[in-house]
Amino acid sequence: MNSTKFLDCFLEAVRGIWSRIPLFWRFQICGWGAFFALTFPVKLHLSGSISASLGSFLVRDGFSFLLTLLLRKIYDRVYERHRNPAWIVGAIVLSSAAGALLQIPVYFLVGRIFPFEERTIFGHSALVGIFYYRLGLFACWSLLYFGVRQMLDGIKRDLRLLSIESEKRGAELQLLRAQMNPHFLFNALNTIQSGICRQDSRLAELVRSFSLYLRYSLENRDNDRVPLGNEFDAIANYLAVEKARFLEKLDIECQINPVARDALVPGIMIQPLVENAIKYGRKTSPRPLKIRVNISNLDSGGVQIEVSNTGQWIESNPANTLGGVGLENLKARLNLLYPDTHSLRISSASGWVTVQIRIPTTP
Repeated sequence: MNSTKFLDCFLEAVRGIWSRIPLFWRFQICGWGAFFALTFPVKLHLSGSISASLGSFLVRDGFSFLLTLLLRKIYDRVYERHRNPAWIVGAIVLSSAAGALLQIPVYFLVGRIFPFEERTIFGHSALVGIFYYRLGLFACWSLLYFGVRQMLDGIKRDLRLLSIESEKRGAELQLLRAQMNPHFLFNALNTIQSGICRQDSRLAELVRSFSLYLRYSLENRDNDRVPLGNEFDAIANYLAVEKARFLEKLDIECQINPVARDALVPGIMIQPLVENAIKYGRKTSPRPLKIRVNISNLDSGGVQIEVSNTGQWIESNPANTLGGVGLENLKARLNLLYPDTHSLRISSASGWVTVQIRIPTTP
């Protein structure tokens, strides 16, 4: 192996190792490495000894390095609980001051070990000088830490918004597919045709429900949020078409708390659950298949959406779909829209399968 190929392999191995190091530790290595490069010549000039300079750096600045790890723990807790700038500034000032105070006895310990440290520009007035020097060092480190963290959070936020937009477009396509699903349209039109042949008196109501459902789908395809009452009414119209199709084989009950009707929620959440309830409920439920849609308010200010059906829960793999959208896609969409503020639970008991969604709402 020639030297060029060996160097390429070595650099590739180093890049591989570096890429696996967490970002925080990369900044620590680079930052303290730069600090060492800037301060070591001064220490070397004062001490005249490489070993003494290295020893001073390892003891004094090594302790500072360990203190920054403690600061990270403190800042993480503050950042997670209090995003208010006043809390962040207060944490930086207090923590940096505490770190500077802790550094003073270490400085004098180093001075006992390495006599050249007592001959610094601070002389016997080192107490104040050390304090402000280390206060500035910890404050700069803290500002850099919060700055980088907010920058990374901003990038994650932008990526999440892009993902939400992508999910929204995907959901719109899925909704259009559901709107124009050949099976749904075929079944609806076949039911209408059968009603015409029988001169069924309920035919007019069926056509009305079908047209209202399609109108809602078209009018709201570009809306990020829709009133929950409108979504509920669209589902009721959808179920009316399914009821006309299955007649006595399907029993439907829909309820919504009037207070919840004005809450703004993402569209296309209830329909996949209803489609799933009908699709899989017909495979495991005795007749008639019972479908229950219940929407209520939560004390926390959000809403609870429950779709239940008689039958048994059927485990499905990610390749299987949930009403044309996919259970995993629905979970991913909720995770994007409501990170850490929603819940989706599936339960099966006493011959009923229930999917429950809880989300915060915008009134």
